Amino acid sequence: MSISVLAGIREYLSGCPLFDNGLIRVNYLEGEPIAYTVDEVPAEPVVRQYTDGSSLRQAEFVIASSEYYSRDEIENLKVSGFYEQLADWLEMQGESGVLPELPRGCTAQKIEVLTNGYCISADMQQKVQRYQIQCRLLYLKEF
Repeated sequence: MSISVLAGIREYLSGCPLFDNGLIRVNYLEGEPIAYTVDEVPAEPVVRQYTDGSSLRQAEFVIASSEYYSRDEIENLKVSGFYEQLADWLEMQGESGVLPELPRGCTAQKIEVLTNGYCISADMQQKVQRYQIQCRLLYLKEF
């Protein structure tokens, strides 16, 4: 059982075979390629409040990576392909009912991919670019 919802998401992602080294940081992205992080995104946490005090909640997050900056379109297409495969993996896991383990009193309901993977920034001097994909976890929090 995880100590927080974000820790549960991180642990869940570390089981994805696309992350060959399994190392995914939390709210921190190394400046050197290739590195991965799962970062929280501001969002209204409560989606629906129930009369018994429980609630349907959401945790929005991005999965981001630092990648080598290249003018070589083949290299850039590889990164794009990685994010397509990651979106497919998340969707297949969700459809199969394989969801993150969360802290006591919280039960994952659904994981969704909200955006395609995209380049958010590039540092030509350091030859590093940041890619990310935005996702959402819906979960039930019992009162």
